[in-house]
Amino acid sequence: MAGVRLSRLQKRILQWLAADEQRTRRMITSSHPELVAALPSAKGNISHSLHRLERQGLIVMLRTAGGKTESVYLTAAGRQKAIQIAGSYE
Repeated sequence: MAGVRLSRLQKRILQWLAADEQRTRRMITSSHPELVAALPSAKGNISHSLHRLERQGLIVMLRTAGGKTESVYLTAAGRQKAIQIAGSYE
């Protein structure tokens, strides 16, 4: 896990998810459409970044029966990474 490099967009996604988790006190998973609307990037770029974060074990994406991403939440490792990012000087 230490060698995993994240793009700026991936870092912003983790930070947004961590902030949303704090706001809702982990009662509600973050909505995929809200995440896409909150970040100034193309939906395709966000989706690609989300898939990479999921493969790295930092997030989990919940999907509809049709396979579309409905909501997203941080794993314990993702929460730790978001804390590290918040404490860095990047």
